Amino acid sequence: MQGDPLAELRGIHLPDPISWWPLAPGWWVLIIIFIACVSWALWQLLKSYNNNLYRRQAMAQLLQIKHDLNLTSTQRLVMILETLKQAVNSAYPDQHFSSRDLAAFLNFLQASCKDTVFQNLPIDLNALLYGRPDDRQEHNELTESIINSSEIWIKQHYAQDKLKEISTC
Repeated sequence: MQGDPLAELRGIHLPDPISWWPLAPGWWVLIIIFIACVSWALWQLLKSYNNNLYRRQAMAQLLQIKHDLNLTSTQRLVMILETLKQAVNSAYPDQHFSSRDLAAFLNFLQASCKDTVFQNLPIDLNALLYGRPDDRQEHNELTESIINSSEIWIKQHYAQDKLKEISTC
């Protein structure tokens, strides 16, 4: 007599689970593209950070000038303009914008910034800066105005390539 044919059946045999390793070639390509994109982004961030070093240094110098109580307002104005000229030389090398006379330099600063800066300055700014010591007075409002405009210019002036586009128009 024959027994139950179902009794001779064995259990279901499942295949081995799919392993994670080794990866398929498509995953390797995706990993390489991801690493390349992350490397490029880090390179751009580092380049941007290094390119803006002069901005950070100029802002620190302005902050130091602003909080130095031993300076007269005329000394502050002279130091602020020196700081701006250093920043201009760093931002636009080989352009020699800082060697212009004061009025032309201030016009350049106004033209090279997105926002309105260095407005309502006195006409006799040269006399104020370089006049005889007994003619000098304290001009704290003017100094604060120039410091604020300087901070705005340092933060928001055009990059060198953007400045060339503007000057050709």
